Amino acid sequence: MNHEHDLPTVTASFDRRGLFRIGGLTIASAALVAACADNAQEGQLGRVGVGEDTPVLKDPVVNDGVLLRTSASIEISIVNAYQHILKVGTLSKASPTFPKLGDQSKMVTQFATEHATAADSFNALAQEAGEQPWTCGNPRLDSAFIDIIFVRVEKGEPATDSTKAIGPSDDPVRDMINLVYTLEALSAAASQALMPQVSQAKYRSEAMKVGARSARRSALVSLRINPGAYLNPTDVTNAQPGVTTTTAAPTSTQNIAATSSTVAADAAPPQTDIPLPVAVPSQFGSLAPITWIGGLGDENGVRLKLIFETPSLNSFTYPFDSCAGDTTATTG
Repeated sequence: MNHEHDLPTVTASFDRRGLFRIGGLTIASAALVAACADNAQEGQLGRVGVGEDTPVLKDPVVNDGVLLRTSASIEISIVNAYQHILKVGTLSKASPTFPKLGDQSKMVTQFATEHATAADSFNALAQEAGEQPWTCGNPRLDSAFIDIIFVRVEKGEPATDSTKAIGPSDDPVRDMINLVYTLEALSAAASQALMPQVSQAKYRSEAMKVGARSARRSALVSLRINPGAYLNPTDVTNAQPGVTTTTAAPTSTQNIAATSSTVAADAAPPQTDIPLPVAVPSQFGSLAPITWIGGLGDENGVRLKLIFETPSLNSFTYPFDSCAGDTTATTG
């Protein structure tokens, strides 16, 4: 008697949903095996595939030497900026905004020499504090501020997919003399900010000497730009609320040479106002940010605006930083 029977035929069917189920099961199984496997190093997490190890950041040590050589880097950045301005010859040209300004090249040349001396002094103190001297500009100040200003003023900005091209500055003399004022004010504020951060009296003394000289230079530049504006009229009024003055307030924005006219309906939008500096901006030395506005405005009239601040964690020259390969000017 034949007990053999025909067995039913089973046909495997792999539709799209089945493939997704199999693929998901495979991935989950691989993850489980990797997580449960023995690791060569205790405490190491299991993972699928091979990846790079987590980078270890260097310790950002901030000590007297770092602070002092950061101050040196600020001074060298200013020297390099002034050398660039003098090389281009911008200050020897006429300014439509300040027709009576005159050539300020000699003044800026003297300023550059004094900042180079200040950088040498800071570097000498940094070496006494155990750090290597810093012989190039401050990378953050150069790349995020000074270089950007030079490009915008001298070349403008090319067009992009969403914006129109911006031409060179409508008054490069105005922009460069304002940059000189900004850098002098920055040097004064940075030196004042350094004073309470360092531990030795001789470090603090040098910081205040440099800061005082820079403050005087910024006042001089301010009076060249805005003659007679020693104080902010608003501050004077607030300091003496009971005194009535009949003196007209000076123009607060840099449109001294501008003529008034009726604006046509199809005229370009007005350019961003550029505030005029005063010789003594506040009763005490200020650590507040310093605003620079300049260059030709974009299609909406908006000029470049940068806010300079005293050095902080993102602009210190740490022990692991180096001037190697830098081609900027140095002191000497």
